[in-house]
Amino acid sequence: MIEAAGLEVDERIANRNSPHLSHSRVSRYLHCPEQYRLYYVENMRPRFPSSNLVFGQVVHEALAALFQSGEDPLAKFQNSWRAVREVDLTYGPRDSWEKLSMTGEALIAKFVEEELPRLSNVTASEKAFALSVTSLDLPFIGIIDLVADLDGKRTVADFKTSSSAYKPHEALLSDQLTAYQMAEPDVAQAALCVLVKATDPRIEWQVTQRTGDQFLEYLTKVQFVAREIAMGRFYKRSGLWCSWCDFLPVCLGDEKRSRQTLIHVP
Repeated sequence: MIEAAGLEVDERIANRNSPHLSHSRVSRYLHCPEQYRLYYVENMRPRFPSSNLVFGQVVHEALAALFQSGEDPLAKFQNSWRAVREVDLTYGPRDSWEKLSMTGEALIAKFVEEELPRLSNVTASEKAFALSVTSLDLPFIGIIDLVADLDGKRTVADFKTSSSAYKPHEALLSDQLTAYQMAEPDVAQAALCVLVKATDPRIEWQVTQRTGDQFLEYLTKVQFVAREIAMGRFYKRSGLWCSWCDFLPVCLGDEKRSRQTLIHVP
């Protein structure tokens, strides 16, 4: 199971309450329309967030601080991770605050030593965008993690933390990278920078390009999802993924468990 680094884009920008579309929204709807409804319409969230998601957010913020202000990313990570030590999080059976602390420190040190020298001409970090597309009634928004030269090539990059390496096809088929490159059409390539939380932490890049046909294919998908959401077409898409879905108690009608594990946010 792969964890996303950071909050969903809708929770990271100021105008999240204005009607809009985003990669996060489209992806969640395609995963399960009922999960979309519970998350975005009912505003339900886990009472105790996943430690892996919070860890990804803290790593993400440390790297953003490095590129935005030259702040020491290791110190930034240590301070931020220390601040969540007493927060009630949901840890996996093989995780703990201490273990994730050591992993984060190792990953950031490795990034600074081995990957940072490959990056130059950094022009944007955490760059918000809003696209007006003729076929869409709402703006399509997002936040690009990094715009820089990777090994001399202009690149839009997205940072991910993961418990395992990504498969070769993941960047090739990534809708998020398609959205990024639509927002930055002059770049030569798009890339996932995957920080792998293995026993021996490592960092892997997956680099890809997008064509006009791929942009059109993605926009067609977004248009379909936008229409379904506007029509209020929400349904349960059941499968193996239900086992680790935060909203399973709701779908099972388990009101007691729902109250124990979920909260409503404004």
